[in-house]
Order: sequence, then structure tokens, then C-alpha cells
Amino acid sequence: MAFVRSFRRCAEKVPDVFMQFGLEQQFRFVSHPGIMVVSKLLEMRTIAQMRASFSQDNIEQMKNFDPELARKAQIAYDNKLPVNFQQLELIEDILPRLLEEKKQLEAARTEVAKLPVGGPYEMPKSVDVSACRPIPGQKDVQGTLIELAEVKYPGLAAQVSPGLKDSFEKAKQLGGGASTAIPAKK
Repeated sequence: MAFVRSFRRCAEKVPDVFMQFGLEQQFRFVSHPGIMVVSKLLEMRTIAQMRASFSQDNIEQMKNFDPELARKAQIAYDNKLPVNFQQLELIEDILPRLLEEKKQLEAARTEVAKLPVGGPYEMPKSVDVSACRPIPGQKDVQGTLIELAEVKYPGLAAQVSPGLKDSFEKAKQLGGGASTAIPAKK
């Protein structure tokens, strides 16, 4: 009889637990493995960056304060691109890469959705994510926090941080420009 009761208990759904993140700005949710994975990925700044999707109403409100920024936000809205504010500053220059990234991510989502439920959980060989930035191990500043600073003030980041200067010099020797390298982790 005890075996039947314990077996029945194992067959039940795992109870949901309320979770809370933050001290000043508290965020509560019901714990779920999917939510836990997403929250951990968002905490890892080298893996994921927060991006905003604009609405036409947001853009109209932005026009009152900064017409140039509103124009750039309109470009992101017209192309249905979620962007962070560093990307928004450079959107005219990096728009082709962002559109390619969007196309590659959609293809990757489609391929990953076709994977069997029980695994294996390896990225399919047919998936190309070469335009996606930032990615672990990349050798340029595209999509990183340094990109905007390097475009606005070339070479200043290398002056501030000696490790950056060394990696910029190595990139120049390998044929890249000073604005194409990021430091290797020690």
C-alpha cells in the first residue's frame, strides 16, 4: 500500500513555487524550468542583451524629445528589429548585419523546433549564425558594448585599458583595423 501511495505521488505534477528576484524592484513569478533558464541567460551579459521593440506610439513620443533618435527608432520599427540603445545609435550603419541576424535567428528557431523532445540538444549543422553578435569567442567589437565607443572615439578604449590596446595591435597585424578586435579573456 505504501508503494502505491508513493508511486501515485511521483506521478503528480511537480508543484509550482513562487520565486522572487531583486530587492528594490521585486519581480515575482511561478518557477518553471523554462523561466529559470531564460532568467539565467538574461543574467549572463555575454550571452544575451536586452533589446527593445518599438511601437509607433513610442516613436511619436520620442519625437518630442529627440527627433534624430525617433528617426532611428522608426528604422528599427519598419524592419521589425528589436534593438538595444547602442545598436540604435548605429542602426544606419549596421542595418544589413541586423537584418541578416534576424533572418539567421528565424532559421535557427525553425531548425531547433524540429529537434526531438528527448534530445540530442546539439545545434543542427545546417544552422548559420555568423551574423549574430555578440557571440562567445568573437574577435571583433560588433554587437558588444565597446562598439559604440570605438565608432564614436576610435582608439580611446585601447588607451583606457592596456589589455584592449594589445588586442587591437594584434588585430592590426592580422590585417584587421583597430576597431575590429576585442580583448581575449585571461
